[in-house]
Amino acid sequence: MLSLAVAHLLHRKLRTALSVLAVGIGIAMLVVMLGLSHGMLNEVADRIESVDAELIVLPENENVIFTAGAAFSSKIAPLIDSFEYEERRVVKRTIGVMLDTLHMGGQQQRMFAVDRANMPLFLGGRKVVEGRLFDEGRAFGDRLDAIRNANGYYDPSLVSEKEVLSACELVVDTRLARVGKYRVGDHVTFLGRSFEIVGIVKSGVAGRVFCPLQVLQHIKNGGVPWVSLFFVKLRPPPASAPPGYEESVADALSARIKAKVEPKGAYREMMYESFSQIYIYINVASGLALVVCFIIILLSMYTMVLERTREIGVLKSLGAGRSYLIGQSVVEAVIICMTGTALGIGLAFAAKAGLEAAKPLLTLAIQPTFILIALGIGIIGGALSALYPGYRAARLDPVAALSFE
Repeated sequence: MLSLAVAHLLHRKLRTALSVLAVGIGIAMLVVMLGLSHGMLNEVADRIESVDAELIVLPENENVIFTAGAAFSSKIAPLIDSFEYEERRVVKRTIGVMLDTLHMGGQQQRMFAVDRANMPLFLGGRKVVEGRLFDEGRAFGDRLDAIRNANGYYDPSLVSEKEVLSACELVVDTRLARVGKYRVGDHVTFLGRSFEIVGIVKSGVAGRVFCPLQVLQHIKNGGVPWVSLFFVKLRPPPASAPPGYEESVADALSARIKAKVEPKGAYREMMYESFSQIYIYINVASGLALVVCFIIILLSMYTMVLERTREIGVLKSLGAGRSYLIGQSVVEAVIICMTGTALGIGLAFAAKAGLEAAKPLLTLAIQPTFILIALGIGIIGGALSALYPGYRAARLDPVAALSFE
């Protein structure tokens, strides 16, 4: 049966090649779209999860993915610091972060503005491979702390523009530095000021760009110490803590400060929920492409049945049953689909290489799961698309088929 199926397919080489190509393009589209969406989200989630903290605190109506600007006042941090759960102080450190965006490396990058003292919690043991961290000795941070009042505010006119410019420093990760060809000492214009790149850290940190929190607050807020979100590092839980301890602490803290508090480990799930509409589009688009591919196969197999009417009559007169004829059609379609699937996977890896060369900051991760999905779709789709042509062949009358011209 297999040799006969291969002979039939080779007899119409162009049509077979076009059918294989159609399947290959559909499979490549599916694998690339899945790899691109999952790869980028997982890469961002991995970087956020590298922060040495357990909870993320956001304004109540903000989204953990799309939050921006400064929405938390300085009054929130003391409430978090003093929070008690089951009559026990549980917060070890509250880490304020102000988010913004700037254009670097050919695309928009999310900037993390953090206090110099908190940078080790973001590095997670990663080393500065070139240069140093910003605000050396926390000089600018200490300068502003010295003039703050009891509520954390200060008169911005007391800080000279020269002092601000000297503190306008950036730290970038190695991946962005490689793509943008940035070196220590380069300058980037942001918010009308020239920021100097003073350090490059190993990639994998939460943000690709970091700057001093006090500098961004001074420029954008006039020194008002507001932030976009908090990372919260907890004290070690008691030995008797039940499973789900962090979730319970998060819920209790949320109720106290009237804000959204999520365990850092839930960030990945929240990202997928935030992009659920995009996944619907990906699934629909890929599904439609594959449906078109398998309709092409169905038409191709149906045409083959019409062309081989006399041959089918000969086979039936020699005793070939319905199951044999249907099986013959299915084998041919599966061969087309499996060859097309292999081609599609190859095209997906070629697309991965091309995209990463053109857009090095994009992460396209082709996981084994995606390849298994492609193989499953190829086999099942090929078999289903051949059922009707096979059934049509099995129903032919041998006498009529032999007399067909």
